Amino acid sequence: MAKSGVQERVKLVFSDVLDIDLQTISDDLGPDNCDSWDSMNNLRLITALEEEFSINFSMEEISSMVDISRAIELIESKS
Repeated sequence: MAKSGVQERVKLVFSDVLDIDLQTISDDLGPDNCDSWDSMNNLRLITALEEEFSINFSMEEISSMVDISRAIELIESKS
């Protein structure tokens, strides 16, 4: 899958789960700079991404997902 396609789909998931404007999502979006990215929404993000891309993350991968760019990297490595 093309990188831009993955990136756009990931941003749509993040926008939906975190209830934030798609236009405000930057590559460094993470729990430290997004108030709605709390522990509950982190679980919702993981589940939504796994469903959207038909993949499963390991606990190590989940722990390493500190921002949206890392989520994109992980998904691209599984595609």
